[in-house]
Amino acid sequence: MDAAALAGRTIGITAQRRADEQARMFHTRGAETLHGPTLALSTAGDDTALRAATEAVLADPPDYLLASTGYGMRAWLAAADGWGRREDLLCALGSAQVANRGAKAASANTAAGLVEWWRAPNERFEELVDRLLTEPLAGARVVLQLHGARLPRSVVRLAAAGATVIEIDAYSSTMPDDTGPALVLAEAACAAALAAVTFTTAPALHNLFTVAAGAGLRGALRDAFNGPVVAACIGPVCAEAALEEGVLAPLVPERARLVPMVDTLTARIGAR
Repeated sequence: MDAAALAGRTIGITAQRRADEQARMFHTRGAETLHGPTLALSTAGDDTALRAATEAVLADPPDYLLASTGYGMRAWLAAADGWGRREDLLCALGSAQVANRGAKAASANTAAGLVEWWRAPNERFEELVDRLLTEPLAGARVVLQLHGARLPRSVVRLAAAGATVIEIDAYSSTMPDDTGPALVLAEAACAAALAAVTFTTAPALHNLFTVAAGAGLRGALRDAFNGPVVAACIGPVCAEAALEEGVLAPLVPERARLVPMVDTLTARIGAR
């Protein structure tokens, strides 16, 4: 690794989770970082809706579990543990066909003793739904483990095939209470004071544009990302959000992971 590959560059970081890890990786490459979190994650262990949905799973175990995130699965199991129902929940899920969106969900489920049945090749949740729709679903019970956002289209598609769908959302993603740092980051991007901004989730990207819009900077932010500032997205779903905001060519690594994103961004900027 070239310790000076990013010397003189500043990278904006929008993540809440693992932001320090990102910063360390950029610092070892010679860059400065600016942290402007655009997403606040919170678990929902005391959420009555989550507990009711969990009790429904326990009362009538599912045939399929579509797992979106490792963080969400761990949060769900931790919530069940707090209610004294972790082992009961693992027993109920143990008979299900488990489909994982990606490696992190697979790792969390494997650690919990849940055997993987199928994994989405491109780590897209819709791939799980597409695969499941090749199965006979009339009368089947399907658990959707969400990632802080509802998936009404997936629910409609599965229900139309005859499945009963149970949505599990063990954490929520919202705008941070203090959007000041995110605005500072957006302003720095608009002024081309940043070489790049990194995004690890689609909502984080949309939220930065929302913050920018509140200051009348949505267009300027879009122009910056279509100009001198690289919008580095961790994976294809995040990149789709960038395209929706008018970013024409977001940077996406071949593997949807933090280290490949940092390496790919380093190669892009270092080549300038």
